[in-house]
Amino acid sequence: MESRNRLAEVSYVVSRDINNLLSRPFVVISRTMGFLVQFFIFGYTVSTLVKGFNFYQYYGIGTVITTVCSVSYLIGHDLFDEAERGVLDYLLSLPISRRALIIGRALGGAARSMAYGTPMFVIAIFVLGFRSPLDIAESLLALFALAFGISGLSITVAIAIRNEERFDILLAFIELLTVRFSTALYPWRAMPYYVSAVSSFSPVTSAAEIIQSSLFNSMTDLTGWGSLLTFVFAFFTLSSAFYYKRIEGGKYK
Repeated sequence: MESRNRLAEVSYVVSRDINNLLSRPFVVISRTMGFLVQFFIFGYTVSTLVKGFNFYQYYGIGTVITTVCSVSYLIGHDLFDEAERGVLDYLLSLPISRRALIIGRALGGAARSMAYGTPMFVIAIFVLGFRSPLDIAESLLALFALAFGISGLSITVAIAIRNEERFDILLAFIELLTVRFSTALYPWRAMPYYVSAVSSFSPVTSAAEIIQSSLFNSMTDLTGWGSLLTFVFAFFTLSSAFYYKRIEGGKYK
């Protein structure tokens, strides 16, 4: 009974975060338009300049990855705004355990990223001609793991930084570093050496290599999975600790 109640509490927090995203049509529409322009116009145009390599296929999948990543970072903005407006106090007044609240926020960030990004992924695999159910399933799992880890990273930054301007600048810089310094949109051989050196540490690179290996070669990248899951565990642990400390400081129950 207790586990069932805990699951219901987590589900409430997750559904609330999904509704928060969908209640902002400008955010949804702007990012959707950005994806469509990148995928159908920019990606196709640039791919005509690249010879000997199906860059459109590579870039199309990468556009989905970066879009999911971008939406995952929004959970940090939501948490920062909620703390400023006192919404956190309201959430704490609800009959929800601290553990369910913390887990639900991380899952909520990932779930709404997937709710937003999955239709785009379906469009991409349909247009690009991928048909293997196992490869598609592994790619979706990697996208969810990336979204979960990025949500944890975003929550950690939101809780650690109290100044709004510093928070916006730092989160924008981290997003730039993880997304643009990755192999999601450009392969290793197309990068300057200093970019490729940094990109090897990006969780977006790990997710991109898993998805590219699965869709393009029907192979599982175990190294990429190891790096991605390490990132997910590290920032879920950090975000949980920071979030609970922000709530009341102590061991949550």
